[in-house]
Amino acid sequence: MIYTVTLNPAIDVSLHVKDGLMPGSINRSYGMRTDPGGKGINVSKTLKALGKESVVCIGICGEDGDRLIKSLKADFEVLSIAYPSGNTRTNIKITGENGVTTDINAEGPLYDRNSVEKMKSVILERLVPGDIIVISGRPPLGSPSDIYADLASDFSKVSGVRVILDCSGKYLQKGLDSSLYAVKPNCDELGLENDPDLAMNEANDIVSRGTSLCLISMGKEGAVFADKEGNRFYSKAVDVKVSCTTGCGDSMTAGIAYASDNGMSSDETFRFCMALAAASAEMEGTAPPEKERVLELSDSVSFCGQ
Repeated sequence: MIYTVTLNPAIDVSLHVKDGLMPGSINRSYGMRTDPGGKGINVSKTLKALGKESVVCIGICGEDGDRLIKSLKADFEVLSIAYPSGNTRTNIKITGENGVTTDINAEGPLYDRNSVEKMKSVILERLVPGDIIVISGRPPLGSPSDIYADLASDFSKVSGVRVILDCSGKYLQKGLDSSLYAVKPNCDELGLENDPDLAMNEANDIVSRGTSLCLISMGKEGAVFADKEGNRFYSKAVDVKVSCTTGCGDSMTAGIAYASDNGMSSDETFRFCMALAAASAEMEGTAPPEKERVLELSDSVSFCGQ
């Protein structure tokens, strides 16, 4: 089974404005949609679109948290813990016809150690060899820098369990020493410019520290891939008509989990992830891409090895 862990989920409200966001003036939207959000939830939505089930593990708080659980239970098995203070986030995504998206993300609930430990215990009780755990997104406000390192380390102690991490900053750096199977940051999360050479150097360093697979995305500049077998790939982004870029990286994370669960080769994994990102960019809001479109776009992915 695949488990996605989102400690700080959200309700995503996506708005479309004709000329893009214009600060200091009235912006009129011609389209709006509401989706369950948060990086791990986006991963689960993509996996479901690909025909792969997953268990959604989330931390919630307040009435908006109850709304979020209700919206998720129609499609997923949900494991949840409740934080004692704060409220589940509502995030705003504003996209113009030029494909540029502006994100306004709320803070969400406050970190509570007992709640996170409870979630960890519930998941550990269920894990069996072959399971995959995706930990992603920003943790609750006030979380310790090793919050993901602690989770990943304990999950990895279960024989045959693979942990995928998608986060940024101090949470990522601490997590890299936790026997990870894969990481999927973007250049911004690593503090890098969107440059293939810089990204590949960083991917090489991450793999050298013990992570089995690293995929670093660079938006329209594409992505790089490195693994412990010595495979090194780079590809430009697939040229598609962009509707919204939010969630493209999460689709790539879902692609790593899907590929690992299906025994895909390194080059197949990279090609699949690039097609997923492109298909996701065509969708409105954080809606998942359609599997048929992903397979169609796979033929458009060309990459070089190093």
